[in-house]
Amino acid sequence: MKESKNLEVNQVISDELAVIELRKFVAKYRRRDARKGLLKDEKLLDEYPNVIDAITDGLIIFDDKNHPKYKLREPLMDSVENIEEITFRTRIKPSDQSRLMDGINIQTQTAKYVLRFIGYITGLAQGDIDRLDKEDYDTINQICSVF
Repeated sequence: MKESKNLEVNQVISDELAVIELRKFVAKYRRRDARKGLLKDEKLLDEYPNVIDAITDGLIIFDDKNHPKYKLREPLMDSVENIEEITFRTRIKPSDQSRLMDGINIQTQTAKYVLRFIGYITGLAQGDIDRLDKEDYDTINQICSVF
């Protein structure tokens, strides 16, 4: 069994404040849902449980430009370059979207596209994505689903 590299994380902010922070972040990228009042607390708690946990634990920070930074619960210390924190890209240009989909049949190779997409948004190599702790992967995947 893998030994945890991080000590126990204590709750930094309340769940209620975490939901407010997440709503502000998601509203910037899902403006239509925000205008229609579809970003309800229950929906955010359902769709982004790991993100809420990471916010309450102080592991996700949204900077002034809303580029989330996520401190990994289990840093990738055995890679060529130690990876302890990820800063997310928050926009995919149409040309980059096309490049990500190049050679993929989206109907039959969805998982391959998702891995490319996560790699693009996080700047992680596919091998690093494979080595992520399950909770870190789930959190990253939930954040990426906003874009």
